[in-house]
Amino acid sequence: MYGTQWYMRIGNLGFNLVLLNFLWIVFSFFGLFIVGIFPATAALFAVMRLIIMESDSSSITKLFWTKFKSEFVAANIVGYIMLFIGLVLYADFKALHYINQDTLYTILMSATMVVIFVYLLSLMYIFSVFVHYDLKLSQYPKHAFILVIARPLHTLIMAISIGAISFLYLQLPVLLFLFGISLISFVLMKFSYLSFSKKEV
Repeated sequence: MYGTQWYMRIGNLGFNLVLLNFLWIVFSFFGLFIVGIFPATAALFAVMRLIIMESDSSSITKLFWTKFKSEFVAANIVGYIMLFIGLVLYADFKALHYINQDTLYTILMSATMVVIFVYLLSLMYIFSVFVHYDLKLSQYPKHAFILVIARPLHTLIMAISIGAISFLYLQLPVLLFLFGISLISFVLMKFSYLSFSKKEV
């Protein structure tokens, strides 16, 4: 009975966020960040999805370890696909500065900035999509992009929420130490989950 009280639920969520942030740091470091950060992030979102769905009462640590192992290879592939896309867009952005023709420069730079903006928004969805859907690895970036376009309100709220959390962390650095990425992942997974079709949830 007491477990259903709002303050108990908030307290339990707060504890889980602190624990998940700690696990994310430990497992990212375990993989020397190079091969650890993407599987750790996938595990974080996978566990957060189960918390939001309230569909599993298993140990948080056990769930995190299980997801980390099972998604290790796939998460690294998807993560580095997104990183590669980002590097290509950055290279294009830098290369455009060498164009001397003003009109052409303006057109190409405008188009590139739009693509970069959509890419950055897609990053908010990528791991939520990864842990929710069973797709080919190359399809996850495409699906994240589609959600940016198809769910503009949720996308806007997610972006504003990340900005607000980042501002809060700057004002109270201790919160960054306690919650770090786990609070951000909770917000992203929550709104991503709402963005998914009810038939797919």
